Amino acid sequence: MKQKDFQMIVDLTSEELGIKTIPVRIKDTFAGHANKKYITLPKWIENYDVKYQIYYAVHETCHYGEDGKRREHNLLFKETEDKMLKLWGITITRKKAYPKTLNYNGQSIKNIPK
Repeated sequence: MKQKDFQMIVDLTSEELGIKTIPVRIKDTFAGHANKKYITLPKWIENYDVKYQIYYAVHETCHYGEDGKRREHNLLFKETEDKMLKLWGITITRKKAYPKTLNYNGQSIKNIPK
């Protein structure tokens, strides 16, 4: 996906959360992150299933929560993330904060990082 595709996902997820949209950038970095200015997505996610890429953009957006405040991987974050992923037809089984498995409309998404 391209930057504009990720921006659309973040915009729609932000709208559903009731928060202002956050600009997306893609960088050659180890991990993504969200701060007050940007959501940064790592370039390496392009090597994985498109549904995983959607998950990653939604995950970073959910760090802002429904109240717009920055969240870490606590229970409220996970509840918000579950709710937002469902809008995209994605469900998650976690290993700590990250996917152990992802499903799209009930079907397992195979090409995700282990």
